[in-house]
Amino acid sequence: MSIVERKLLDGLSVGEVALSVLRTLPASSALVFDRELRYMVAGGQALEQEGVAPAELEGRPAVEVLLGRRWETYEPLYRAALNGENRALEVWSEDDTRCYQVEVAPLRGPSGDVVGGVAVSRDVTRRKHAEEARRHAQERFELVFEQAPIGMALLTPEGRWVRVNHALLDISGYSAEELLAKTLEEVTHPDDLAADLEHIRELLAGEIREYQMEKRFFHARGHVICTLLTVSLVRDRQGHPLHFIAQIQDVTERKLMEERLRQLAEHDSLTGLNNRRTFERGLALTVARCRRYGELAALLVLDVDGFRLVNETYGHRAGDELLKALAAELTRRLRGTDTVARIGGDELAVLLPGTDGAAAGKVAATLEEAVAGCGVQADGRRIATTACVGVAAIDRDSAGAEAVLLEAERGLHAAKGARRRVDG
Repeated sequence: MSIVERKLLDGLSVGEVALSVLRTLPASSALVFDRELRYMVAGGQALEQEGVAPAELEGRPAVEVLLGRRWETYEPLYRAALNGENRALEVWSEDDTRCYQVEVAPLRGPSGDVVGGVAVSRDVTRRKHAEEARRHAQERFELVFEQAPIGMALLTPEGRWVRVNHALLDISGYSAEELLAKTLEEVTHPDDLAADLEHIRELLAGEIREYQMEKRFFHARGHVICTLLTVSLVRDRQGHPLHFIAQIQDVTERKLMEERLRQLAEHDSLTGLNNRRTFERGLALTVARCRRYGELAALLVLDVDGFRLVNETYGHRAGDELLKALAAELTRRLRGTDTVARIGGDELAVLLPGTDGAAAGKVAATLEEAVAGCGVQADGRRIATTACVGVAAIDRDSAGAEAVLLEAERGLHAAKGARRRVDG
């Protein structure tokens, strides 16, 4: 048995049931009007929220109830219903605290003729506030996105650019159309791609919430720029990935400055060779590897003969030029894996990995010849010099870095003594 049938059994007609439902509509109201725009039936909790008793409306013309601008708002809807049309409109209360979705439709009699209209209002205030909050949030996002001093971008889960801001265009050198036509991989330095893709995989898998890394991009002009990249993932309500939000800061200048500082800290400012501190660190690592893995290496220590005399005779500028020429010549003669360092005023050191004592002796002779054949011009004269070389082998039995350096210096002193005896 239906509810209507049960109500009929309780002595209520279908019309009374409908009227009872109409007057108790939650968060809504319904108004039935005739062709003279006179309210015939009124009901619903929305009327009570507005402080209006339904009985006060029934029998009254709408124009008397809806005064001023409200009548101007509703009259076209009501008259459209009398013409057989459906209309809808969102209307705020007079104090702007509540919003209603008003839908007006024609009311037809048994013969199908329009005998009036029905206006149903639903309270949509909560929905409107949510929409307004979303709109404000979107506006704030738009403002932050476009005016951010750092590069910002939205990317699809597949790594294609969706949206980029002006700062990112300035950083990358691309136009918006050019960048949006590329994928993330196309502008990423290949050496940084694997780490970036692994982070993206972790984001998509839910293993991390965001990641940050230093990453190199290709500028539109072809050169490499260094950036600090921060990426997070936005998901929908079901947890499906929507897009990545990337923040990109250009740190190229900072990286160049760091590299210059590192060069100053690790290299001799005059010759560009490794300085003593860097040399000692490299020597210690080499000795440790040889002791642990049984590798072979050798250390050469060179002392430039008569360097003080060059400075005193031709000046320190000439001496500096001679040292720079010697550094360049030694570097040219050695392998890329060998290390040359300036460890004193006129003392140089060469670290030869993968070299036994016999081979190191041959390299020492070659470098002595290289020094003797190297010279610079000063006061119209060619300045040249010679060098003595001390050699120390490095193997599993080496006592330590200090012991190896001491052995090489002893060999250097022995070579100097032998040369003095020959020259004397």
